[in-house]
Amino acid sequence: MIFEKQEYQEKCINNIIELLKDFDFKKQDNLKQCLQNFYKTTHLPIQNIKDKLNLDILMETGTGKTFTYINLIFELNKVYKQNKFIIFVPRKAILESVKQNLELTKEYFKTQYQKYIKAYFYTDTKSQSAIINNYIKNQDELSVLVLTNSAIDKKGNILNKNNESLFNSKSVFENIIDLKPISIIDEPHLLKGKAFNEYFSKLNSLYFRFGATFPQEKEYELSNIIYCLDSISAFKEYLVKQVKVNTLGTQNKNIFLKEYKKDLATFTYFSNGMEQEIKIKKGDSCKILNNAILKNVKDNKAYFDDETIIEKKENYVLNEDEITELLEQAIDLHFKKEEELFKQNIKALSLFFIPSILDFRGDNPFIKNKFEELYKTKRKQILKTELDKSYRQYLEKDFDENGNLKVHQGYFSGDKGNADEKEAYGVKLILEDKEKLLSFDTSLRFIFSVWALQEGWDNPNIFTLTKLSNSSSQISIHQQVGRGLRLCVNDKGKRITHSYLNFDDAKFYDINYLDILVSSRELNYIENLQKEISNSSFAFNENSLNSLSFKSIDLNEHQIHRIIVLLEDKKIIQFSEEENNYIILKPLYDNIKDDEKAKQILGDKFETLLKALNENSQNKYKQIINANKENNKIKIKPDLTKDFKELWESINKKASIVYKNIKEKELIEKIVKEFNALKIEKEVLYFEKKVFNAQENTIITEEFNILKEIDYKASLYKDIHDLFLNFCKNEKFPLQFLLKIYEKLDKTKFENSPKKAFDNLKNIIKNKLHHNLLQCLSYEFSLNIFSSSYENLVENGEFRKSIDMQKLGRYIDDEKPAKNYLYESVVYDSNIEKEIIKENNENINKKTIKVFAKLPKLSIPTPYKNYEPDFAYFLEDDKGKKIFFICESKGYNNESEIPQDERKKIDYAKVFFKNLNNILKNENIDIIFNTRINKQKLIECIKEILQ
Repeated sequence: MIFEKQEYQEKCINNIIELLKDFDFKKQDNLKQCLQNFYKTTHLPIQNIKDKLNLDILMETGTGKTFTYINLIFELNKVYKQNKFIIFVPRKAILESVKQNLELTKEYFKTQYQKYIKAYFYTDTKSQSAIINNYIKNQDELSVLVLTNSAIDKKGNILNKNNESLFNSKSVFENIIDLKPISIIDEPHLLKGKAFNEYFSKLNSLYFRFGATFPQEKEYELSNIIYCLDSISAFKEYLVKQVKVNTLGTQNKNIFLKEYKKDLATFTYFSNGMEQEIKIKKGDSCKILNNAILKNVKDNKAYFDDETIIEKKENYVLNEDEITELLEQAIDLHFKKEEELFKQNIKALSLFFIPSILDFRGDNPFIKNKFEELYKTKRKQILKTELDKSYRQYLEKDFDENGNLKVHQGYFSGDKGNADEKEAYGVKLILEDKEKLLSFDTSLRFIFSVWALQEGWDNPNIFTLTKLSNSSSQISIHQQVGRGLRLCVNDKGKRITHSYLNFDDAKFYDINYLDILVSSRELNYIENLQKEISNSSFAFNENSLNSLSFKSIDLNEHQIHRIIVLLEDKKIIQFSEEENNYIILKPLYDNIKDDEKAKQILGDKFETLLKALNENSQNKYKQIINANKENNKIKIKPDLTKDFKELWESINKKASIVYKNIKEKELIEKIVKEFNALKIEKEVLYFEKKVFNAQENTIITEEFNILKEIDYKASLYKDIHDLFLNFCKNEKFPLQFLLKIYEKLDKTKFENSPKKAFDNLKNIIKNKLHHNLLQCLSYEFSLNIFSSSYENLVENGEFRKSIDMQKLGRYIDDEKPAKNYLYESVVYDSNIEKEIIKENNENINKKTIKVFAKLPKLSIPTPYKNYEPDFAYFLEDDKGKKIFFICESKGYNNESEIPQDERKKIDYAKVFFKNLNNILKNENIDIIFNTRINKQKLIECIKEILQ
């Protein structure tokens, strides 16, 4: 595996190191003060300070919690000379996972810190000897002790007894307590038991809780938070896979009671994989139950006059027909993506959750036998098609020399041992062969397991996850999905990140998505998953809202209530009884940015809310997709496809960036000149007193005094070289380039405020680089090769009859689009897009608009992130001259409001289409590009660029 430092993981560690700079590690009595000081300069969505010694880190499953806290151990040793640590885990399965991670990262961290961590694992009586003789007695050794909660939570445990090797009357655990070790709690929602905490509290030393989920109980709730990367934020930052939920129903119309309120019962059932809902009043008849009359609903059961009883069912056991359908669909989903991933050197794995070991290892294991039968049938069909040569050879290795299929395996224990030992043994097999499992030399790619549902096991290359069993009530849907959320890796161990794919959203999500396959018996699976993610997150979601989202930007309860009422009245959101939160019906940012009442309610927080909503609208991909419903097909008007195909093929050329004549010396001189001309004010220490006026709902500053100026001169020159190296690393500027700048800078500018000086330098470099790159950047086109987005509209040379809704936008409107609009429905991401789609412009400036369309993920490379323009128009004049007009729509009132990063990408798009037009050298076609802002008419926008 290739390990790389991730920016978000470094930020988490930097937060901790910064907070602890004034912490007294001996007395450990000033953590609260450290937190209060830290929160003055760092905004976190929740600032719940408690008089405990915990620091909480919220990190989404699949973002590398274990790697981060191992890295933290090294940093705390390096910066604060701390060398004794304990990692507490709730299960032996997770202990095995931590053990494997410590081993896998050993050499990586050795190169970073020039030392190893010595790890000790308490598993039985034999392992306590090493703990006593090394962990306890060798107090200078950097070491970590990994324990399950069951190692200390009973008086009779071996660690709670004394040992003659210690030469004192204390127990082993009491000797560990004397070391004042720093603890790390992994999966805190599972370590909240009274017995464990009774013994854990005796440590009375600093501890970190790392988790994606935290307990809801007041005593153990999220508090003293130091870093927050919740589920929604992780998705927006391209750190986890997208999730597509496929629900498979049966023909027998299994019907369940969903809810009963005020004599109205709601029933749900699936037919042909599509969820259906029916509402019946008490005393009315039910069509799908042969017109039986609903008599009563009591204790989650509905009673009908023909003695039919319908239950509100949560537990279920699938019959053989249902299991067969799910297996068949899972194998289909696997093969749909496997060859494409193979060609990119990525091995696809599928995971199945099954009811029991006997279903795979019994005398007549139905699931195993049925899988083999279905797989062989599907494989035979696949081999008859035209396949990549190497992929065909890969499939031909599916059988061993005895003719046995070797693509599948179950990871379970033998007959001996308790539940913990069985679980550890089963998961250990997977963990020890993790790299082997990801190799194409290993045919195994279908994993069947009971235990893998638990935390502690995941694999980055799980692309299909199938539930053939009901879950334990202790295991959340979010935890189940978490087994496959991690971004995938290729056969070299390189993670396929957003940056690795040149920030191309379409490419990223074409690879990094997880198909979940569930039975229709899993009632409200998607709703429950969304609810769990929403309840454990603070960021704004793309399709639902709760009060936590508003609290994360410091709105008080009164403001939250009033803004929610306003959004409801404007029909922007709608309350869902079922999900117990608000469903977003229209784009939030667009519909609130000019609202005077919202400005009045929020005051100085209005701009903060707008910023949060605008950032939320940037990623146009949904985190969770209902593959049965939301990924519905939008029909394409067949009479418009011929013309649009000509446009689509002209603008869809594979392109790469080239740089010519970069004038580095001139660039450096400009940067230095602007920086050296800056006036940077001295930082000051101040006292401020604010009072909340409840009557007017305002905060009044009663007192503000400057106490003294801060002098950085003495400490600065000792650290200036390290500061520059860190600046170079964090901003990813070439080191040699930055050193040439550094030589010529006026260093005294850093004395007044190093932070302001570095921030100014960063902005100057970025702006000058952008201006310089625009002068020397060009594009090279492969005229005979289409870009990756081409197949969104064309397949095997033929224009598609429909397109997935998610490739066009998040929202769908009931009104009809314009006559010459390519698609039959109005699918959009912003209000300006919606208005444009409905515009019936047939002639512009003596030119006919033959067809126009929202572009489905046409991606243009830029030195920043890839850029996706919104619309394309095909115009033709009376002499047959064609204009292909590419239009970027922006819901701002003037261009100056467009954020700087967006403007930069637009600048590069202008260069892209200008270069493309020149390279095509077609006198009968002009390709032009422009930005259309909020109130601008289409004719003005086209005239502007034609001139």
